Amino acid sequence: MLLLLSSFSIALLFYLSIQSIIQVNELSSQLHASSAPSVRKSDCRLEAINIVCNRWTWAPVFIRVYLIGIFETIYIALCKRGLLKHSLSQQLNEQQVDTLVQSYESTTPQTAVITGGDSGIGLEICKGLLEAGFHVIIGTRSMESGQRAADSLTKQTGSDKVSCVELDLTLFKSVKKFAAEIKKKVPQNQLQLLINNAGVMNIPCELTKDGYETQCQTNFLSPVLLTQLLLPWLDTKSGRVLFASSSTLYAIHNLDTTFSTCSYGWDGLEHYAYSKACIAHMVARLAKSTRVKIYAYHPGTVRTKLFAHTTVFNIPFVSKMFDFIMLTPKEGSLTPLQLCLRKDVDDSGTYWANGRMQTVPDVVVNGKKNDIDALWNDTLSKCKI
Repeated sequence: MLLLLSSFSIALLFYLSIQSIIQVNELSSQLHASSAPSVRKSDCRLEAINIVCNRWTWAPVFIRVYLIGIFETIYIALCKRGLLKHSLSQQLNEQQVDTLVQSYESTTPQTAVITGGDSGIGLEICKGLLEAGFHVIIGTRSMESGQRAADSLTKQTGSDKVSCVELDLTLFKSVKKFAAEIKKKVPQNQLQLLINNAGVMNIPCELTKDGYETQCQTNFLSPVLLTQLLLPWLDTKSGRVLFASSSTLYAIHNLDTTFSTCSYGWDGLEHYAYSKACIAHMVARLAKSTRVKIYAYHPGTVRTKLFAHTTVFNIPFVSKMFDFIMLTPKEGSLTPLQLCLRKDVDDSGTYWANGRMQTVPDVVVNGKKNDIDALWNDTLSKCKI
């Protein structure tokens, strides 16, 4: 009996694998055919894999999160580390960032506000914006860390147009205070960029003083509150708002609006994926309410402190391997900087990864397909807007 069950399981797994490969091939061909000529088929294949993973409703969310991460890591190793004949390299990827920044031109003063700009990808975004001539205001939980980052950025770029304001995204009170400080520093309608970059992943479960799970409030609720508070200060002609999302959004196909008040045990990845999926699905709804352009983006699988609480990334031997395979923070800054600096970027309310707009799959909200209005209204209610 055990042998029969094992044989059936292997056969079923083999069948599902073959069907998935067929779906990925068909979908990647369709995506490539509808993309710009410069888009590589490997980029479309990764997007197709994510979409197919989203259809695996039989698999637990944390399994899909890990699978999406594994597939993206393999993609980076093959296509962005110079291991194949036509693949890119870390040096070429980082050169794209330098070229983008150097090509940016503006005749008027530009101001950007970024959360979590004192480390990781955020620090590289700040560096790029300063080199492009922006005045940058960093929202930081630690003023000491923020000031160190500001001093370092000044030395690296030669620009002293960087400052810090305290911000704790786990407290709505702090978000409101931060927004009030920005309004004192920047005249109304003269803020060009708001970059909701800060985030946490898979941290030990804890509810904030506002009553929400920390990942959901930090990654999702507080960025929406901050954006709503600062939208009147953004330039309606050139202003842009960016939200950091993640490819883990493809692991989610059900959004229950009570989820952000739930706790968890060993698996915090589902809450992380949930928070990033909420962002990706809501940017289209937010874009309908303003002339300011709104975008969500996935920077790629980047080697930052974000992975500090995920065990597999901290095993000594494995950690060294990920140091080589995963993108550097500078490489991870490319997509958000493109959304900040490229003048030909349109399509407000969209999700971007690998420097191009990508598909956001359908989702069920409280049992109803694509009821993003319910998610939106619930979010505003939680933020007390």
